[in-house]
Amino acid sequence: MIADVRGYSRFTENYGDEAAARPAAKFAEVVAEQIDAHGGTLVEIRGDEALAVFSSARDAIRAGVDLQGQLGDGRQADLELPLTVGVGVDSGEAVELPDGSFRGAALNVAARLCSRAHGGEVLLSATTVRLAGPVPGLQYVDQGNVRLKNIPAPIHMYKAYPEAGVRSVGWWSSKLSGRPRATLGWRLGALVALIAAGTAAAVVYLTTSDHGEPSSAAPGLATGTGTGEPLTPPAPVTNPSLADLVPAELWKDCRVQAVAEPGAVETAVCLPATGLPDRWEISRYPNGSTLSEAYSAELRRHPSIKRDKGKCNAFVWGGEGAWLHGPGKPGGRVFCYFDGDDAVAVWTHERLGQPTHRDILAIAREGGSDHAGLTSWWRPWHHRIGKAG
Repeated sequence: MIADVRGYSRFTENYGDEAAARPAAKFAEVVAEQIDAHGGTLVEIRGDEALAVFSSARDAIRAGVDLQGQLGDGRQADLELPLTVGVGVDSGEAVELPDGSFRGAALNVAARLCSRAHGGEVLLSATTVRLAGPVPGLQYVDQGNVRLKNIPAPIHMYKAYPEAGVRSVGWWSSKLSGRPRATLGWRLGALVALIAAGTAAAVVYLTTSDHGEPSSAAPGLATGTGTGEPLTPPAPVTNPSLADLVPAELWKDCRVQAVAEPGAVETAVCLPATGLPDRWEISRYPNGSTLSEAYSAELRRHPSIKRDKGKCNAFVWGGEGAWLHGPGKPGGRVFCYFDGDDAVAVWTHERLGQPTHRDILAIAREGGSDHAGLTSWWRPWHHRIGKAG
């Protein structure tokens, strides 16, 4: 298992070594605690990165997930670790050297999985999942085959999460109680009630803004005409599921994740059996602002891609900009880049005042650096994906 603090070098550059020492110490403390609690051995820790070995794949997965639960998403109330952490786990033979370090292919794969993980994620190889089998309290989300830098063969990758409801032990728990807790008790019930209430209000008021923002009017109230006759409240506008937004010929390859991406209402992973792309995923967001935040977060992970610079087409791959359904018909934004041997496209399909559209973000990957092939798939389909009816 390899864990790495995201953005630590930039944090150090911006705030200095003294400020960076505190999150590094917090990271080392929590990592050592979780590895020990799950029977692992901490091989080394170098500032923002930790390497641990376990005799059990199941223990390694639990350690990674519990580590994320303790660290939350880097926004604890005390801000001891104002950064996020990615975790990668692979299983295999390793050779222990006289100095106590290890060498082996499994370390290389774990390192690549760790580098691919977003902050707060635990990525596993299929080998690890097969060895561990079902783990009570945890669930796996299939991410399909991915190509990792300097790893010859594609790796089948999974995400590990606590079962639904348990994932909130990190950031949500700290917001509700001021510190992480093993269980949420009545606070979890209150959180569920708040989410349900917010969803109900959003269902009624989703059409009032030019970018999908809910109305500021009080939910459930009808206005009068001035003659004493109340108006009939408008019919609720339902928010379709992803299955309603993706054409049937593409949806057959998709499966809804048990846990949505952060901030999203729903996320599906799509693994086509044949043809293009190798893998793609789609997330639906409750409104335009959360979609914009998710897109900006993805863009920040690739600092070489500048907003409104470069192009994404069969000839040029590496840029960001707006795309249109046609003259004067905005659709969303897109950026593209190479990730090792993968060509990757990330795009939004935004409402922007169009009642038949929904706020979604999609990411597609094609191996062999085949950006021309990915372009040929994206060009016709991105217009249709995200429309409600």
